[in-house]
Amino acid sequence: MSSTANSASVYGGDEINAIVLDPGSYHTRIGYAGDDFPKVITSSYYASASNEPMEAEKEDSKIGSKSTKRIFGDAIDVPRSNYNVHPILKDSVIVDWDAALDQYHHFFKNVMNVTYEEQPVLITEPVWAEPKYRQTLVENFFEYYDFPALYLAKAPSCVSFQQGRPNCLVVDIGHDSVSVTPVIDGICMMKNTMRTHYAGQFLVDQVQDHLAKYKDLSVEGTYKIKSKTPTVYPENAEFTTRTLPEDITASYDEYQKSKIWHEFRETMLEVPERKLANNNMQQSATMKEFYTSDANTRLFEFPTGQSLSLNYDRFVFADSIFDPSIYKFANQELTSKYPPNNGVLSIKSKYDDYRPLKRVRKAESNQSTPPPGDSPTKPSKNGKHEVRGLSQLITHTLSTIDIDLRTSVAHNIIVTGGVSLVPQLTERLYNELTNTNPGLKIRLHAVGNSTERLNQAWIGGSVLASLGTFHQMWVSKHEYEEAGAERILNQRFR
Repeated sequence: MSSTANSASVYGGDEINAIVLDPGSYHTRIGYAGDDFPKVITSSYYASASNEPMEAEKEDSKIGSKSTKRIFGDAIDVPRSNYNVHPILKDSVIVDWDAALDQYHHFFKNVMNVTYEEQPVLITEPVWAEPKYRQTLVENFFEYYDFPALYLAKAPSCVSFQQGRPNCLVVDIGHDSVSVTPVIDGICMMKNTMRTHYAGQFLVDQVQDHLAKYKDLSVEGTYKIKSKTPTVYPENAEFTTRTLPEDITASYDEYQKSKIWHEFRETMLEVPERKLANNNMQQSATMKEFYTSDANTRLFEFPTGQSLSLNYDRFVFADSIFDPSIYKFANQELTSKYPPNNGVLSIKSKYDDYRPLKRVRKAESNQSTPPPGDSPTKPSKNGKHEVRGLSQLITHTLSTIDIDLRTSVAHNIIVTGGVSLVPQLTERLYNELTNTNPGLKIRLHAVGNSTERLNQAWIGGSVLASLGTFHQMWVSKHEYEEAGAERILNQRFR
């Protein structure tokens, strides 16, 4: 009893200053529970010297003991000789543990001055995180950082807390993936979750593939440009370059160019009102003529000073969120990178998924209405795997939810993620969902503040960890040492 009381005095109650960590594929967010926005928003990448041994021992710290000298945050943008840039996460899951531990320690200590022994940490995780990954996560945070307590929270659950909607459908359109997750009473319905990779990187790859056709288009990273003279394609770019260190690596150059494509996606893309590819040839021709007009033409200026005007194509890129098959890659490598995907996930869980107590059905009845069409795990009748765009993913997910919950969930569809900020996306989504689900009252909730929408999962985690009643949810290090990571994952984290 005494150990429990002592632990509670360290991390219990609402006066403690808990840390909230939200690792994402493109950005990682770190801050204090109870704050409106994270203190740190940093790139989920790091730079390290290519000529240093990767297994070099670090004598001064046990954090990231098997790692080279790594550079994080804005310091990555400084050009250096023989420094490669690597991703830390993929699909919101850590793929480089040494780098991740090193990065978090860097920001915990150097930026936020965290006292590990006194502050618990809440970590967001995706629904598709494997049990082995979650176990490694818990072990690393307790062993490396000496946190007194931690909690793993599903990102969609955090979003539902941020919106104050316990029953909802969280549609997260991020950098690496699009996910649709039903949340009931604040708990994620894992077996109903769907995910595809037709997201931000998919759009970026389309832009790169399309612009490769422009032979005289000069695309160089901002770090190379000293001065420039504005020109409009097909005029050649006129610029002078800076004096840079020798042996700038290809990975560093690609990382800098990726920022250009990211900006291009944010500023140029716009979702058309209706699907561009349809069987009515006359209607398609009329729409193409409309979107090719001067009123829909936009200019994008590259760091070299060269500007490119696009009209119809920028709508095609954005339309691929709803119809992934509309754009045909010229690069075969990119074609193979995005095979047909119907969004079905095979998530292994010890739970037979969550059922609200007041709505438990009899054993002989079905939990959900059978989804329409062919089996989602098998090819369709014509032998091809089904490709589901954003609206189809949501419609299919709604069809798999218990019929008693479907109305409540359809009335609370939360749209979040950076790509959801593409203009006209929510309007198009609402129209398509209303047309395909005439029996349901569809209501979308998309935060108007762009900064808030980008950080929605972190803000939800901040709300959750600052609740006065949340102190009983923390898992202490003492409990971890007694029970082990596997047991607390099965019993304490849902």
